[in-house]
Amino acid sequence: MKLRARHAAQVRERGAVAVIVTVIMASGAVMGMLALSVDVGQIMSERRQLQNGADASAMALAQLCAKQDATACSTSGARTAIKPLANANANDQLSEISSVCANGVAAITATCEAGNAAELSKCPQTPGWLVSGIPYVEVKTKTETSAGSTVLTPFAKALTGNAANAGSTVYACARSAWGSPGQYTAKVPIVVSECEWKNNTSNGTVYQTGPAGPAPGYGTTSGQTPWPAASAEITIYLKSTTTVPCAINGKDTAGGFGYVDDSAGNCAAAVSINDWASINTGSSPPSGCYDAIAALRGTVVELPIFDCLVKAASTPTGGISGYPDCTGATGGGANSYYHVIGWAKFYLTGFKVGGSQEAASLRSGVVPCSGGDRCLSGWYVTGTLTGPGTIVPPTPGNNFGASLVAPAG
Repeated sequence: MKLRARHAAQVRERGAVAVIVTVIMASGAVMGMLALSVDVGQIMSERRQLQNGADASAMALAQLCAKQDATACSTSGARTAIKPLANANANDQLSEISSVCANGVAAITATCEAGNAAELSKCPQTPGWLVSGIPYVEVKTKTETSAGSTVLTPFAKALTGNAANAGSTVYACARSAWGSPGQYTAKVPIVVSECEWKNNTSNGTVYQTGPAGPAPGYGTTSGQTPWPAASAEITIYLKSTTTVPCAINGKDTAGGFGYVDDSAGNCAAAVSINDWASINTGSSPPSGCYDAIAALRGTVVELPIFDCLVKAASTPTGGISGYPDCTGATGGGANSYYHVIGWAKFYLTGFKVGGSQEAASLRSGVVPCSGGDRCLSGWYVTGTLTGPGTIVPPTPGNNFGASLVAPAG
């Protein structure tokens, strides 16, 4: 009897569940749940893909503009240049470049509207550091499919009974800016004088094509850049036993050797342009830096450029106008400071930074200097800096071939 009663109860419960499901279905609750979970989920996924595409496209276009690529950094060429990146970030390999605008870029004529984070079709408000004089681009992406320009929302369509509902078009926006690096961290604490840079680049008119493809970036392997001519390789002297241009007693300072202080002890130097950096007076790299320099051979290193060095009891402030003697030749390197004005990119082929701390040039096969000399060999290239940092308006005149690109909302 108990078994029969339990069975009867289960049958009645199944009947009750069936009634409840029927009521829910009739009320459209299930359709509502499906519209929320499936349709909205599809829209959110599309939004993420479009945002990734906009982010990548804006950064790529900013880099092209920073490199002064006249074809890509233009109203007519921008979309063609960045469309593959937008497509590559979509699961179906399709995204439309809805619009491209710019601020401070003469060749891109469309001006950007005010940002508004509450409207997903617009970029957020510009960040506080994006001041007047810093150029930027904005890229907007929107839905593109093989069948049109909407994300299908079938459950919402069924719920509303709107047979004409063709779906939703989703948008995204990203902004990237570029300029001179305000503060940036060097991979090695080596500094080069503006005088040396001018001599070695004919005042910024001679650069070599940068590396590409497999390491070391130059060669005959597919994708690699051909090696520059042997005559293109230059030697930057940190110390020389003979008279060299731009040197004081054969060194970058009266007592220094072309290094800035590595206060953190990690073979890096965070410096700011239009500011002062204290000098490390050792004749060899700071502790632990030899391995770091050796690891950078065959890559592009980023070097701060200085235009003035002074001897002072404390860190100088302001510009160089208050220091009529910028040679620092009146004393030793102790208590001396470099005035940093920019950054350059240098492909490092070889070096000698200590008695036995040396490596032969990848181009010539010989160590670039000998004896008591300290030097780097390679050539200057142009491009964007690869690490994080702050941006300031581009420096009037020469930017030493290097700029910094960063997302800006």
